Amino acid sequence: MNESSPMSHSPVSVIILTYNEETTIEECLSFLDWADDVILVDSFSTDRTVEVALAARSDLRVFQHSFEDFGAQRNYALDETSPAHEWVLFLDADEHCNSDCQRGIQEAVKNPREYVGFFLTCRNMFLGRWIKRCTLYPSWQLRLLKRGEVRYRKEGHGQREVTDGPLGYIEEPYDHYGFINGLEHWIARHNKYSTNEVELIQHLRTQPLALGDLMRRDPILRRRCLKRLAARFGFRPLTRFVYLYFLRFGFLDGWAGFQFCLLRVAHEIHITAKLAEAEYKSSHTAQAVISRTTENQETGSGAHLVHAVSSQS
Repeated sequence: MNESSPMSHSPVSVIILTYNEETTIEECLSFLDWADDVILVDSFSTDRTVEVALAARSDLRVFQHSFEDFGAQRNYALDETSPAHEWVLFLDADEHCNSDCQRGIQEAVKNPREYVGFFLTCRNMFLGRWIKRCTLYPSWQLRLLKRGEVRYRKEGHGQREVTDGPLGYIEEPYDHYGFINGLEHWIARHNKYSTNEVELIQHLRTQPLALGDLMRRDPILRRRCLKRLAARFGFRPLTRFVYLYFLRFGFLDGWAGFQFCLLRVAHEIHITAKLAEAEYKSSHTAQAVISRTTENQETGSGAHLVHAVSSQS
């Protein structure tokens, strides 16, 4: 049930990205009674997502667009849905904008100062509790932005903001129920994510480390530097477990935290194996090209030699 009390409407358009979210969308919408413009951008769900959403909120505006990646989907939403307000909040169907987060958003848009966007963070829920330390809380994403000032581009399985304007932070977290559809759904989704992470790791390995970013006050710059470092590390599964469970005090998250760490390790194992597969395929392809080139050169030389001998005779 929505824990928030009724609030006057705020000048914020809320956009929710969905695909087969019939079990989560109603509760997500129940936390948005403070917003008078709520938009659903659905990736042609094959279940009752749209029907359930419209039943829960009659003034909901629904658009459907094929999903390419999160960055492209967010850009489509900004360009094609005509948000009613200058400020736009992005949510997923398994996220709840609780009363504390609502107040943080309202205060930010009421007095945005020079900021063109705000990073938000979430409380990740698993096995009935908030997994704080093992999820690297606070983990920031740019979810609140001023229209016309921010774009997104694909990065790994997610997206990265593109803007020249200054960005702020909203400390009050929203709640993320990433396991609400069960572990089978989470594992299937992260199997796809691990493939995208391989592409990101290969890209990060080409970038300079810029280790000075580790000393910056900006948490986004520090985290991106850590990602560049992690892309070059071996033993990724073991490193991930030691970092989360011991260095970030994940053991204080209890039994649920330990289980979550095991899931993260499994995810890293999949990334490592897929990375090895990609490197093997790349090496094998390069060797095949070299072999064909050498073979063609040798065949060409032989034909020239036969022609020369025939001419002399």
